[in-house]
Amino acid sequence: MVIQKLHNIFLLIFMTGLLVFCVPKSEKPLYSFGPELRTLSEDLESQAYKDVVSTMIIQDLQEEWKRVATPDNYLVFLEKHGGIEKITADPNLNAAYEKRKDIADGFIALMGNEIRDKNKNPDFLKEQLEQLLISELDRLAVIEALEDISIEPILPASGAENQWPCFRGPTGQGIAVDKKFPLNWSQTENIIWKVELSGRGNSSPVIWDNRIFITSASDDGKTRELFCYNRSNGELLWKNAAPVPDNIEKLYWKNSYASSTPVTDGERIINFFGNSGMVCYNMSGDVQWTQNLGDFTTMHGPGTNPVLYKDKIILIQDQTNAESVYVALNKFTGEILWKQKRESGMGWSSPIIVRVDDHDEMIYNGSHNVVGYNPDTGEQIWTLNGSTKEAVPMIVSGGGLLFSASGRNGTIMAIRPGGNGDITDSHLFWLNERGGPHVPSPAYYKDRLYIVNDTGIATCLNALTGETVWRERLKGRFSMSPVLVGDKLIVTNEKGFTTIIKSGDKFEVLAENDLAEETLSTLAVLGGRVYIRTALHLYCIGE
Repeated sequence: MVIQKLHNIFLLIFMTGLLVFCVPKSEKPLYSFGPELRTLSEDLESQAYKDVVSTMIIQDLQEEWKRVATPDNYLVFLEKHGGIEKITADPNLNAAYEKRKDIADGFIALMGNEIRDKNKNPDFLKEQLEQLLISELDRLAVIEALEDISIEPILPASGAENQWPCFRGPTGQGIAVDKKFPLNWSQTENIIWKVELSGRGNSSPVIWDNRIFITSASDDGKTRELFCYNRSNGELLWKNAAPVPDNIEKLYWKNSYASSTPVTDGERIINFFGNSGMVCYNMSGDVQWTQNLGDFTTMHGPGTNPVLYKDKIILIQDQTNAESVYVALNKFTGEILWKQKRESGMGWSSPIIVRVDDHDEMIYNGSHNVVGYNPDTGEQIWTLNGSTKEAVPMIVSGGGLLFSASGRNGTIMAIRPGGNGDITDSHLFWLNERGGPHVPSPAYYKDRLYIVNDTGIATCLNALTGETVWRERLKGRFSMSPVLVGDKLIVTNEKGFTTIIKSGDKFEVLAENDLAEETLSTLAVLGGRVYIRTALHLYCIGE
């Protein structure tokens, strides 16, 4: 009896081991997709993406289709695996190749249909496709050793590191001093206060101590105002108007007559109001000075942000059909201190100012060129070719590099600092020819570059190589720029839906929050609270 029981136990152990041995182990699929190709494949099956595509104008579509040139597209795959004969001889290779080709064909068909619906000829897609795909073989830049050059952001004023004094925070690069904030909110949850806004504007909130500032304008552009609220309870403390412009700008439908974000040093607050000029207020709301900078006739209308540097307020507003405006004013009086020439171009970026080793540089992401200037004189120090025709995102810095992104699915570049003259050949560290956002600026954190483009693709790049770490699709379209709070990235789409993402080499959504109100503005974070400007309200979110 005992022997029989032992026999049965040994038999059971043997059969269990046999079953474990026979069950196939989970393995990584052969020739798996890279993050770009995987996102492209998912988009083809996504109605949400097709809804986004239907909102694109022809200029968007003319760049969006280039997403088909992923690093592992079918022509690159063919080349890397020895050509068509070797591919067809191996069933696994052939299946992987055919799947990649099906994705490319499907995406081109989708783009072609949308372009045709816009009454444009999509034949250029097929004509340019092969050259675009094969160009990925030569895309990777040579990674050289970084020179030992430090880069430190210059703040607009003493004490600004503990405030939110300008667009994208103290450094202008979307980095909050706070580490904590509420992960969850809605129209009713964690709302400390909200106030109804009059008029229309795309500017972002600016904060100094217990005051929060925001601009707004009437629909006809005749009234343009700065509002000051009590940061504790949302009470309106004062408002004051800019001069009525002699002529009204012609705007793109997304633009407004209050799109520029003010800048403050805690003693004054200064804003660019387009044809109403530059206006300086004291902290009580009295106008200290105004400076008429002329009429702005650029396509889409003006929308850049002024920056403070020492005793200067500096503005760069490129124009497409008139002379670009590049000027420095005395922040105390509004007097013009210097005025320099810039070529006409499609530019709505704003400069950042950084300390490069032993001197200060003002870096501007312009049309076709990134330029480094001396902020004391406005004179050019260096230029680097490679940005696209339309430049809106701001430069960010980190890890000893400067990063430029531009265009509709345009270039992303890493630039070594410390150059003089034309540094295109000597200081371009790496280049991605595609993937750049049209409007949102990037954010840098711990050797990673985070980008959310207008159509909702979030990407994490290795900042030292330009290689994609991950790429995922978010909900909706985006105009705001990401904000980093500690190790968390906050992004809000144009419908007021916020996604909070944990930074790092794995895509991880920590929370999703919906205010269900349209917004194009970049949010502000200070004192553990999040401030969001929508089309209807200014929200203070906290616990």
